[in-house]
Amino acid sequence: MIKLRYKTLEYKDLTIYYAKYRKNRNIRLTIDGKGIIKLTCPYYVADYELLDFIKERESWIRKNLSKQENTTNLSDFPALKMKQKRELLSRISIYICKYEMLLHTKVEKYSIRKMKTLWGSCSFKESTIRFNSMLYYMSDYFLEYIVLHEMAHLFVHNHSKKFYELINKYMPDYKKRWAEHKQVSLR
Repeated sequence: MIKLRYKTLEYKDLTIYYAKYRKNRNIRLTIDGKGIIKLTCPYYVADYELLDFIKERESWIRKNLSKQENTTNLSDFPALKMKQKRELLSRISIYICKYEMLLHTKVEKYSIRKMKTLWGSCSFKESTIRFNSMLYYMSDYFLEYIVLHEMAHLFVHNHSKKFYELINKYMPDYKKRWAEHKQVSLR
């Protein structure tokens, strides 16, 4: 993995960290969970072009920064203790049993692990699922959706219309459940 060297660029009251990278073909703008604005771009892009790019997207940047003020950053939370891990696995197992019966399938193995960007991941070939340990801090309402979501990947391996039709069949309010993730940030 290449470590980028970021420089800073000031625009009004915003500090933007940017890095020029030879493999980039486009300018890419991100805001991480701590509200740090990062920009990566090709080498040939001049600083004044970056300022123009930021100027065009200022309203988007400010809107997303204000959203982040209302979110809880789970990466600041301590790692789970063994008792908390067992509790989370117990909560997960309830939903796995429920959806194994409904979906007529079997999850061979499931585990938890701290992840930076995902709530869960499914390996459909081995029929195994890994869940983010930060689900411990989320409601059972949200947790149930994540379990169903990952189990649905045992049948449909992508996020196609067919995938969401399967989820909707067993959980018609899945969009409301998924909306809870907007209140938190994983990094």
